[in-house]
Amino acid sequence: MIIRGDRVIANVIRTRKLALRTFYSILLSCSALLSNAASPAEFETEDQLVSEIVRGFQEASAADTDVRHVVQNALNSKRAVVFVHVDWGMTHIWHTRFAEFLVQYQKRNPNGRLHFHYADCTAVSSDYAPLREIPGWMKLVDEAGTAMIHANGEIAWIENGRVLHVQRISDFRNASRLVAFTMELMPGDG
Repeated sequence: MIIRGDRVIANVIRTRKLALRTFYSILLSCSALLSNAASPAEFETEDQLVSEIVRGFQEASAADTDVRHVVQNALNSKRAVVFVHVDWGMTHIWHTRFAEFLVQYQKRNPNGRLHFHYADCTAVSSDYAPLREIPGWMKLVDEAGTAMIHANGEIAWIENGRVLHVQRISDFRNASRLVAFTMELMPGDG
């Protein structure tokens, strides 16, 4: 599909408004994002969809109350994955991988119940209190003997209001490995 002139501007404005609405609550829900945002009329390729998701990350708020909102949304979901971002860390380089993970997971599990969340934790990075308050978080800290977040693009997998696992996104060679790991950790989705 080729869009020219005024239609390009209208498409960009419509897409930006959708991204702002989606990221206003800082919640990335696969079903909402891919059913509402990714119609063939708006994105010619999966790469374009991934790029739009990554652009949305840049619009997310880092306020403490917004981080708490993201965490609460994740806890209210039956299954959730949270990407933890901080401005001063190296997390921005992993935004594309997380967006690819979201798109590939939804593609493989179109009826899945897994919700994807992006949490800009810059405002709470001195103690990550909203994350530490997640049931099961401190148990993982005790078992590991270290903090769970090191500003390296960590992902937290949450099921039924409890954290199951936290790991750096860089430990996964590609989005397909993230999808496979998630399906093994949380079987029966879809």
